[in-house]
Amino acid sequence: MKKSIGDNMIPKGSSFEQGLELVKKAGYEGIELWLGDVPWFQMNTTDAQVTELRRKVENAGLIVSNVSTGLHWETPLSARDPKVRAQAIRIVGREIEAAQLLGCDAVLVVAGLVTEEVPYNEVYPRCVEAMQQLAPIAASARVKIGCENCNSEQRFLISPREFWTFLNEVNSPFVGLHLDVGNIHDTGFAEQWIEMHGPRITRVHLKDPVRKRGRCGDQPVYTNLFLGDNNWPAIHAALKKVSYDGWLVAEMEWRYKFALDQQFYDTSVAMQRLIDGRL
Repeated sequence: MKKSIGDNMIPKGSSFEQGLELVKKAGYEGIELWLGDVPWFQMNTTDAQVTELRRKVENAGLIVSNVSTGLHWETPLSARDPKVRAQAIRIVGREIEAAQLLGCDAVLVVAGLVTEEVPYNEVYPRCVEAMQQLAPIAASARVKIGCENCNSEQRFLISPREFWTFLNEVNSPFVGLHLDVGNIHDTGFAEQWIEMHGPRITRVHLKDPVRKRGRCGDQPVYTNLFLGDNNWPAIHAALKKVSYDGWLVAEMEWRYKFALDQQFYDTSVAMQRLIDGRL
């Protein structure tokens, strides 16, 4: 398994180049690029500019592990408005184009959002239809679409069995699961998702959830690796069992207040211990 971290983790005020230098020094092999979430990588970033990002990544001694985006939270594939859905499709299309330019073979997509206004029974068929529309594009580009399990935040495809059924209906080897082991915090167990989905896992996001937060009401649910409630020995065993040897991508949602670079080093060391099974 290989270690990566998102460029959306780069401390504010740092340039892309400074962020790459920190990522390399902290011991990562790759970087996840977030379309629309960072100033240097937007929907209007040209092909030439994307190619320049790749050059900078490679000059830093790194690899682009995958392309992700948070744009689908505001522009979901499951929206009632067909114009919004069309824009959501364009976002995925641009992710795939950028992945080709960046030399990687996987993108992250938040497949759909269940809300009070847009119920599950509308979201599900729209998302299946969207993925079936995108699958041939992904296949042509040889880039896999990893639908992320956002569980509680997404209120969609909450169990591993639901996700399995969804992927079966989409029915494409180029649409799989971008597994976030932290997002399962109140709906199940990450190791069970890993064992069920195995070869369908495109990438793995790593963070630790705090299930019971007591009186600290403003404490985020997600924290650094090994501080939360994930069963990391079981996660390691499950990854080994399904022979996962791809990218592990760090997501630290609760940031250090001081010595911001230290969080990169600490997370890298924790990830290496997970890979080595020294838990």
